[in-house]
Amino acid sequence: MEIFNTKKLFGSLEQDEKSDIQIKKVTDGIMAVYIAELKAGKKLSAHYHNEGVEIYQILDGEGIIEIGKLSGDTILWDGSYEVNAGDVFEVAPKMVHRLSSHDMKDLRLIFFTTDSHLGEDRIFV
Repeated sequence: MEIFNTKKLFGSLEQDEKSDIQIKKVTDGIMAVYIAELKAGKKLSAHYHNEGVEIYQILDGEGIIEIGKLSGDTILWDGSYEVNAGDVFEVAPKMVHRLSSHDMKDLRLIFFTTDSHLGEDRIFV
């Protein structure tokens, strides 16, 4: 068993190849744990996953999570929600989502998901 300290791990994040988010995989297994940071004023582009769920916890900062669904090649946005430190939310399979940080402070978060979520099961729209 290993114990990880997320505060210390934020110093070793890597830039995601496909988006503005910086990320680090913390654990492997059926469910993987990731820590991530979205710099102030940046946005994680709209995308979805065909399988599995993502569970997010906002550790620090403020931002907006937008959710919607695809209709052909068009995103039909269902809602936009303010997220703050301490908030937890779940993103269901096939739900289009886009996360953005406010301009003043970086958004730090931890999320739990299946291992394939950042690979072949992440479809940007």
